[in-house]
Amino acid sequence: MTQARKKKVLDEVRRQRQRRTIISVVIVAVLIGTIGYGVYALTQRGGGGNFPFPCLAEVTTVHVHPRLQISIDTGAGITNVTIPTAVGILDPQITNGIAGGGSCFEPMHTHDSSGIIHVEAGSVSNQYTLGAFFQIWQVTYGTVNFAGASRPVVFNNTDILGYKTDSTHTLSLLTDGQKFTGTYGSLDLTHYDYCTAQSSSPPCYPTAGGDPQWPGAYPYGTGHIVVIDYAAV
Repeated sequence: MTQARKKKVLDEVRRQRQRRTIISVVIVAVLIGTIGYGVYALTQRGGGGNFPFPCLAEVTTVHVHPRLQISIDTGAGITNVTIPTAVGILDPQITNGIAGGGSCFEPMHTHDSSGIIHVEAGSVSNQYTLGAFFQIWQVTYGTVNFAGASRPVVFNNTDILGYKTDSTHTLSLLTDGQKFTGTYGSLDLTHYDYCTAQSSSPPCYPTAGGDPQWPGAYPYGTGHIVVIDYAAV
């Protein structure tokens, strides 16, 4: 084999090795990025577990803003629970207390701590319930700071944030002041819009302005409020 031929063969071998090295580096970088994002995403889910719905971009075929108030008699007085910003938002971008963006969104989420829940979905469904919202809250944060303690994010007919019914306390779910008699977690939040296009002050302003969006006319009216009340007998 001539020297020129040998040189050509050796050059080709070196080029192939370089290509394999570059490909290997790219593959490793992609794997590291994928694993890193996965670990990061998991760390954002403070309570562990999985969201009940796919976490996607915001979709507003259905766009309703129920208002939730949680009132608890701790024994030292009646106090309202602050529902945190960015429930149901992965990698939230928070400015001045408002989560204006994120990597993805559950169809029920919060943009601020006003108690306004944003229900944003691609179609009408009865699965956007109060119980599902608490599950999203639990997965997002796990606990909530209230009355000087870290409380579990839990809600059912006998327990709100670890405050349980007993001989001295009751737990009620009220819609527009009327007691809800079914399973509390089954309450369909899409029926309880609070805000309208005329809402120019908190809690609707600045994140929840606008009339409810619905395929056809919204059939349930606006101005509703949902209250969870843990009270002394």
